[in-house]
Amino acid sequence: MSQRRLTRVAVTVFVIGLGLAQLLPAARINPPSQGDLIAPAPVAATLRRACYDCHSNATRWPWYSRVAPLSWMIVRHVAEGRRQLNFSAWSGYYPHTRRRKLQWIGRALRDERMPPWSYTLMRPGARLTDGDRLELERWIASALAPAVAPQ
Repeated sequence: MSQRRLTRVAVTVFVIGLGLAQLLPAARINPPSQGDLIAPAPVAATLRRACYDCHSNATRWPWYSRVAPLSWMIVRHVAEGRRQLNFSAWSGYYPHTRRRKLQWIGRALRDERMPPWSYTLMRPGARLTDGDRLELERWIASALAPAVAPQ
């Protein structure tokens, strides 16, 4: 078989495979909120813009989340993000769990692991500025500060 014919066959098989993959849709669901995080308005706005698509039940599913095999990967990432930290279930977390999650958010901010570059590549508006990071870090520090007992 010639190289040209082999290329055509490979492309045809790929296109048919991609078409068949569309018959296996991923379940893109947004369960109801179980008690959203309450934070100052600027912090809440930053979290909604940069974090909520993967870490809440208020995911905004982009058009490409309907195209397999990307849809499978995106649904898996969102499910994992919600499992790790779900702002829509925040009020249901025990106080100790909230503290651990806030500490995790702080580390992820300092290490610039969140939001991931692959997410901000497709959603540049989700990138955190230095000001956003500072504001979130201050909010986390104040939330983690021990309550002062009245005297």
